[in-house]
Amino acid sequence: MIAMSFFTGLFAFIAIVSGATLLIMIYFDNRNVRIDDGIANFRRHIDALSPEARQSSVHRNNSEDRRN
Repeated sequence: MIAMSFFTGLFAFIAIVSGATLLIMIYFDNRNVRIDDGIANFRRHIDALSPEARQSSVHRNNSEDRRN
């Protein structure tokens, strides 16, 4: 049988725990990300602005105004 020193076992344990933690963090970070979230956040931000402040953003993002 292959003998394993204390430090080799400790290193292996830390590597496994770190890898599992990284996978869990990636899973929780990516499970709720959708393209619609960014659009909804933008609309909430625009709705929170006053009509005067909103006018320049709406005008800048209106495709008909860009063509003229």
